[in-house]
Amino acid sequence: MQIDISKLSHHPLNSLIYTSSSIDQLIVSIKSVGLLEPLVINQNNQIISGNRRFQALKSLGLDKVEVIRKNIKKEEEPLYLIHYNKQRVKKASEILNEIKTLREYYGNHQGQRTDLDETFSTNGKSGSLNSSELISEEVGMKKSNLYKLIYIDKEWPETIKLIDDGKITISQAYVEAKRRVVFKNISKKKPQSRNGIPHYSDLFTIYNKSSTSMDELDDQSVDMIMTSPPYFRQRNYGVDNQIGLETDLDDYLDNLMEVFDECYRVLSDTGSLFLVIGDKYIDGHLQSVPHKVAIRMMENHWIQRNCIVWRKTNNKPEAVKNRFTTSTEFIFFFTKVKSGYYFDMDSIRVPYKVSGNKILSDVRAPRHHSIKGDFKVNTPVFQNPNGKVPKDFFDTDIIETSKVSTGIGKDIGLDDIEHGAVYPTELCEKPILSTTKEGDLVLDPFCGSGSTGEVSLKYGRRFVGYEINPNYVELSEMRLNQLELLSGK
Repeated sequence: MQIDISKLSHHPLNSLIYTSSSIDQLIVSIKSVGLLEPLVINQNNQIISGNRRFQALKSLGLDKVEVIRKNIKKEEEPLYLIHYNKQRVKKASEILNEIKTLREYYGNHQGQRTDLDETFSTNGKSGSLNSSELISEEVGMKKSNLYKLIYIDKEWPETIKLIDDGKITISQAYVEAKRRVVFKNISKKKPQSRNGIPHYSDLFTIYNKSSTSMDELDDQSVDMIMTSPPYFRQRNYGVDNQIGLETDLDDYLDNLMEVFDECYRVLSDTGSLFLVIGDKYIDGHLQSVPHKVAIRMMENHWIQRNCIVWRKTNNKPEAVKNRFTTSTEFIFFFTKVKSGYYFDMDSIRVPYKVSGNKILSDVRAPRHHSIKGDFKVNTPVFQNPNGKVPKDFFDTDIIETSKVSTGIGKDIGLDDIEHGAVYPTELCEKPILSTTKEGDLVLDPFCGSGSTGEVSLKYGRRFVGYEINPNYVELSEMRLNQLELLSGK
């Protein structure tokens, strides 16, 4: 049906949700091909769909327009208004307005709050979909991006305009917003150990949760981080949302970066991060996973100081015929700053080699040709009383499993808990000794069986860990409790 344009009006809710935008191209289109879609109006002649077309038609001086009139209940008009604008190209601020409108609608008309939180655990239902799914469908955006947008609006709202202007993406703003969040008034109380295992001091805490959000820790509250995340497509640790089981390497890298973005937030500017990670063969091709991880971290502001080689002295032989046996992994050393981070070289120096009665570092280095072609003699290297600087490789044995087998575990039936991918404590010693002082706080966001925690407590450091598998949490707690008891601390 046709109606006089003079009888139509904008729906008041439209201006509350959508911002004004240029209609120049729309005017040109209508002049060229006419109005392709009729306006949708309610019984009061208010425009539900087509407010920009209505404005363009008025600018062209037209008297009549094709419309579809729908009898819509007053309370359902917000839902219809957003539904008919689903295909509209919308700014981030407009999508947020839609979300707020829909949350209010579903909250008022389904008896359930529809606040979208990090888990999207809303209970409002319509048919087989909960309210968060309905909102996602109506605004035309994935739930994951919806969450990011809501998070940004809550924690860093001034960024919304930057997204609207195309100066930053939603994902970029989300990562930066998470970095900027300051977690206040978080309880520092140590969670109770399971199965009645007590803590005997305040030296360590292990949280049974994902380290993608370490909201128990304040910004720059950690002095050093040492960890070994689950390797790509290597093991299933039997828990939901486990990193490492992704089918796509880019997804694996994205998930790791979410953890290391949190690490960046909690690590002090003088702190260091050591990352132990192995590679993966797929269809006979080495994937270069460690170096891809390192590159992503450097893109996310981390500064790489070393690529240390872990040489496994008891490596098992491999049944391969067309390549060398793999007996090494990488340990990457990162900091947040180029200079000024804490590093105590004297704590990790190693003895000089001795030949007869001479220390080899006392002798002059051999002559060599300079670029100009003349002979030069290197400057003599004099010994340091504490020893020489260690090289960037560590020689240690492989540990296949970690098992608690003391009396502490027997009484509660946990004597047989094992962890199938344990790095030896020797790997932790030089990193922890060189980059921390007694009393400093060490973090392992993938705590596992607690190797990092054991070395931390051994050398008088404090420790905090995150682990999503509750069995491994119990294993680590027993392991560290034993150490405390034996040390008398």
